[in-house]
Amino acid sequence: MCCRPDLTPAIWVFLVALFCVQGTLAASNGKGDGGFALGSTHSPRGVGICADLPGETGAFSSLALTADLIDILNGTASTPGIKATYHYNLIGKEWKDGKYQLYAGPGLTAGRVRDTSNHFGLMAGLSGDAGLRVRCLHSMLVSIEFQADFALQFKNRFNPDMSLYSAGYRHSYLPYIRIQYRF
Repeated sequence: MCCRPDLTPAIWVFLVALFCVQGTLAASNGKGDGGFALGSTHSPRGVGICADLPGETGAFSSLALTADLIDILNGTASTPGIKATYHYNLIGKEWKDGKYQLYAGPGLTAGRVRDTSNHFGLMAGLSGDAGLRVRCLHSMLVSIEFQADFALQFKNRFNPDMSLYSAGYRHSYLPYIRIQYRF
């Protein structure tokens, strides 16, 4: 299996960053939107793990590490990429004491992904998301979220070619479903 990316270092980097940011926020603020939430994210664009970290009142930070599935599900590619995103989300509207929340925010994205060809490339840039989050039971969160990435991609390692990562905005109409448990 020659072309499989080793995801182990990326997962460790994500977990270390997650715990560092969580510790910093807990020590500096302590009054968040409701607490640390950990779960999974699902979309035709990718699947992975996600975490929401409490921020100032009316805001939260969101981290995600996903296997990028662009062109995997339609059968034109066989190896997924990997992508990490960070968003600082502001809660715009709440209903029923926070059970329903509309949110949106800017962020950053980076990874090793496929765009329109079968060649991988490093990608980094800006990202934005908007979604609806619903609190089910007491500690379960279910969200539907739309995300657009505006990034540059370096496609060829032997002859560097930098271009716009078009899959980041071409597939922004595909939603992410996030299922999380709030601690």
